[in-house]
This record gives sequence, C-alpha cells and structure tokens, in this order.
Amino acid sequence: MNLHQCVYSNGSFLYTNLLPNTPNAPFNTGTNISDTRDTVARCGPAVAGWSLNTANVSVLPLDRVRGRYLNLHQCVYSNGSYLYTNLLSNTPNVPFNTGTNLSYTRDTVVRCGPAVGGWSLDTANVAVLSLDLAADRYLNLHQCVYSNGRFLYTNLLSNTPNTPFNTGTNLSSTSDTVAKCATAGGGWSLDTPNVAVFSLDLTPGTP
Repeated sequence: MNLHQCVYSNGSFLYTNLLPNTPNAPFNTGTNISDTRDTVARCGPAVAGWSLNTANVSVLPLDRVRGRYLNLHQCVYSNGSYLYTNLLSNTPNVPFNTGTNLSYTRDTVVRCGPAVGGWSLDTANVAVLSLDLAADRYLNLHQCVYSNGRFLYTNLLSNTPNTPFNTGTNLSSTSDTVAKCATAGGGWSLDTPNVAVFSLDLTPGTP
C-alpha cells in the first residue's frame, strides 16, 4: 500500500490531498495498492497560482504482510493563517510528522510532531484511526475537504473529536462509491471538487 501525500499552496491556503481520484484532477496523487514499493511521490501539476509545498510532500509504502493494523494518525496544525493536515510519518518537514504505521497492534494514542515556528496542534481535528486489514476486503478512504473562506481543512478520519467534520473511512466487504462527509457547521462547507472516496482492494495479489 503506497500512500502518496501532496500538499499545495497558493499563498492563501494550504491543501492536503491523499487521493488519486478527486474531481480536481490536476491536484490528484499516486496513492495505490501494488506489489512494489513506491519511492517517489506522484502529485498532479496543480493549476495556475498553486504550487507544491514540497517540504510536506511524501510517499509512505506500507507492507501488508508485515502488520495487521493500519494505524492512521492525523495531525492538524494551525499558525493562525493556515491549517495544515498531515497523515504521513516521513515527510521532509520532520517536526510535523505523524505516527502512521502498519503494526500487529492497535494504536490508541495519536502521535504528532511538536511543530515549529508558531505552529501548534489543532487538537479538535487530531486523532488516530486503527483499521484491521484482516477483517474485510476493501479499505475505503473517504476524504472530506471543508472551506470557510479563510482556511481549507482536509479530514480523512471518521473519529476526530470534531464530529461535524468526520468522514466515512472504513473497512468493508464492499467498495464504497460515494464519499460520506459530515455536514460541518459554523460557516464551513464542503469544498466538493476535492472530495472523494478511494477504495483499495486488499485481496492478496490484487494490483
């Protein structure tokens, strides 16, 4: 399983995307399931005014035969001007890295880097989601992106303390085809071009 994280900036917003199939195709990533490890992050070219925020871009390859539980640690940071969502443990921007891993045990406490330079954790949107990859066939990653005109907030987890923004990410015997996103509130609304669900077939030997 190769999780590609692409982070873009336009000087006003930071946008984190982990999915390869959002309607906003110029920002899509290379996330996939494969028999080979990806070593280079694949990110779309973006569009005019947007560029890659390379310090926060990476690919995390996870070997399904070396662990049972996918522990997705989501760390969200704020500096008063931007929100930044990170799910990966190996970006070049080490002080913001997470504890995302594949393990034989469930993680119950989220691990987030200490951040630097005026950034701090936005704790309401921080969580760890532990998924038993042996339990079902499909890993359905639901990505919900919200905007309030000042910030963009990307959430992939179904269990953050900020319940009105939670997603439908799950393990299931069926492939999800419609993104499930909570309704938000407080002046926030879905940024629909960046919302999608990506279903990964965990059956051994499935490319």
